[in-house]
Amino acid sequence: MKWPNNNNYFYGENHDFTTWREQVNGHAKIFSKQPETTWLLFDADSYQFSVLFFALLVAKKSIVLPQNGQPVQLTQCLSYADAFCGDASLSSADITFTPDLRSSTTTELDIDELTSIRFFTSGSSGQPKAIDKTFKQLVLELDVLEEQFGEQIVNTTFVATVSHQHIYGLLFKVLWPLYSGRNVCFSSFEYPEHLLSFIKNTPKSDITLISSPAYYHRLVQDNVLVSVKDKLRCCFSSGGPLQSVAANLLSEQFGYAPVEVLGSTETGGIAWRQQNKSVIWQAFTPIKIKTDGLQRLIISSPYVDQHQWYQTDDRAQLTNSNQFSLLGRADRIVKIEEKRCSLDEITQKINQYTLVNECYVLLLENEQQNKRSEIAAVLVLTQEGEAVLAEHGKFKFSQALKSHLKAFFEPLVIPRKFRYLSALPYNTQGKLEKMQLEKMFD
Repeated sequence: MKWPNNNNYFYGENHDFTTWREQVNGHAKIFSKQPETTWLLFDADSYQFSVLFFALLVAKKSIVLPQNGQPVQLTQCLSYADAFCGDASLSSADITFTPDLRSSTTTELDIDELTSIRFFTSGSSGQPKAIDKTFKQLVLELDVLEEQFGEQIVNTTFVATVSHQHIYGLLFKVLWPLYSGRNVCFSSFEYPEHLLSFIKNTPKSDITLISSPAYYHRLVQDNVLVSVKDKLRCCFSSGGPLQSVAANLLSEQFGYAPVEVLGSTETGGIAWRQQNKSVIWQAFTPIKIKTDGLQRLIISSPYVDQHQWYQTDDRAQLTNSNQFSLLGRADRIVKIEEKRCSLDEITQKINQYTLVNECYVLLLENEQQNKRSEIAAVLVLTQEGEAVLAEHGKFKFSQALKSHLKAFFEPLVIPRKFRYLSALPYNTQGKLEKMQLEKMFD
């Protein structure tokens, strides 16, 4: 597979695709001389990561990508690899990367499309779960993204707030702009003010923003990007559900809602939507969908194995052969004294309460005899909600919220315990730190 010969410009690095390609080929020559066949790759710098990632591909080495750079995570994932490369401060490898760029005259990158790339996602046991893909599967997904959204983002510069270590960040932040020849800024903009400054200082290009629901939920409270909305051509969101309240606010502020992409490390992209146009999910072109007797969404996808159907943990109601509504997670259906309820449905109704900005509902299982399990909720309030809480106290606030929920649920399944935070804890991939929330009720 010959990688495209593009004209990308890398903002922040201040050089073009030719220089990047020379660096990739220079590093690939070094990797090719190493006997190790499988490499664990972690580098927090997105640009350096992209160089090493493609250098390993050109050198025909298999790649293992950890979720993050924490020592325990790297140690666990290193058992799947022969060597480590990336962040020098984490490496114990005796390899000096000093490529001779002058000798890197290759005009294209020659990549084996069947090269294996191993991702990790949080498993039910708490141990990282390995997910294997080929580079060809990633490129297939890039083709679909370009076919669906390419005309909408012509001549834009990609910027992101998400990590490249997660498959969403890898595809949208790194591979898509490189593959399509669009300019890219590999710096991560944690705060909207920093992103605002970059956009104002990049006057010749419109922007495609790659971000997460957690970022958008914070942004709508004080959206400093409204002043540059004419330069924000398109916003993408993935990694979790984007609340309808936030989507509607962003639609008012920008003139459109973010394009939400439904998928996972295992499945790749399944479907997309823009809530200002429709709340129904539209399956991507190569994805076939159906449901089982429990309304679990089942897909056939070339990103997984196009010859087999894959059962997801999402519950869905089909609108037609390629559209559906989500009903919540199958693994979020719980029983309280034999009464089935959906934690996602409770979450949805709490989020409709005008004083709540965001919440997470969880089940507190009690193993003691004659003690039933309880439902609890962690809340992030609006500014008005915080003022009401300060004036009336937690007990009265919680009672008012319970009264709101009694219109929808039996008393048995209404949360009995509440905790209040200024913000829910999300990691760099935009994923909620659920174990951290559970510990709040220990």
